[in-house]
Amino acid sequence: MSSFITRWFSNAQPQTAAALLPGNRFFVRRINVESATAEEQVNLGLEAISPFPLEQMLVGHVLSADGTQALAYAAHRRRFTPEESFAWPDDCQVIPEFVALCGIRPNGAGIIVHQGDERLIALAWGEGDMLPAAIVVAETVDSDQASIVREAAARADLPADTAVTAISGALFGETIEGQLSLKAEGNAPMLISKKALDAADIRDRDFLAQRRKKESTNMLIWNATRLGLATLVVSFILELVAMGISLRSNKLQAKTESQQPLVAEIEAAQAISARIVDLGVRRPLSLEMLALANEHRPSTLDFQRITCKNNTLLEVEARTTNAGDIGIFEHALSGLPEVASAASRDIRARESSTSFTIAITFKPEVLRKSAATPKQ
Repeated sequence: MSSFITRWFSNAQPQTAAALLPGNRFFVRRINVESATAEEQVNLGLEAISPFPLEQMLVGHVLSADGTQALAYAAHRRRFTPEESFAWPDDCQVIPEFVALCGIRPNGAGIIVHQGDERLIALAWGEGDMLPAAIVVAETVDSDQASIVREAAARADLPADTAVTAISGALFGETIEGQLSLKAEGNAPMLISKKALDAADIRDRDFLAQRRKKESTNMLIWNATRLGLATLVVSFILELVAMGISLRSNKLQAKTESQQPLVAEIEAAQAISARIVDLGVRRPLSLEMLALANEHRPSTLDFQRITCKNNTLLEVEARTTNAGDIGIFEHALSGLPEVASAASRDIRARESSTSFTIAITFKPEVLRKSAATPKQ
């Protein structure tokens, strides 16, 4: 679990990313190059000065910041035992230790001397140099600071009184934001960009190509793993949300079911109320029509027979001892707001009485409203 967390946050923390080899096993040259063909020019320059074919050598180089110079270094494979070679980690760069000091430049010409536990390293810099003109490495038991400074000055054609800066501190490398940072503890680093790492590594190009392929595959697997984990996390969150929604839905369903009897009662009451309203609207108005007609009936007129055909038409067969009251009755009814029309017919006079039929057409809505309004 700890390795998983470490890898997850690997981009945020420096990693030890370089195996620094003893510098006295290499010979070093500074070569002027054109950046577009740096590796070819470095190989040609090393072939010109090396007593051995490059196939038998462990070769690497670093470029200056402006890309016009390369610090090339090489060592015969036999300078390292099989045990030493097998101990080099596959997942980090293998570089001579003096490269870690190339980021420390003096102001003007000068010599930087690093005092280590086992070796002395001197870097000679000329005025305006982007990379050291000469590098000398010696075991501390075989040399001292004064002698290694003289040798470095002589190799770089610097005066014997050239300024010397002595430094110390452990040499190490770490990866920060994709770059390899090599430095002596407490001093300025030598930065190597990601695309220049293979050129700086001394191991075979076939091995480095295989490592790049493996790293690419591992990165794809790692990204797929992270994507899978992210998908699982999102799925888990969505599952929790779904569970919450389901619980809420179940609660609402239970509440709805518990309210069913009350809902049924309300629906029954609404149905009864609607039925009452419907009956009130559709019920026959024969009594109201008869009462209205009777209210305006002259005293000489008697109703003999009444027929209510619907809520609109009322036919009354009547008899009167005064034929003039027929017109008065008809006129009185016609003037009512509840009556649409009133017409008499079949008028027959006999001795002392007259019979007739009057058809009264009502306005149902006005009649209903009038009947619902209490009389003052």
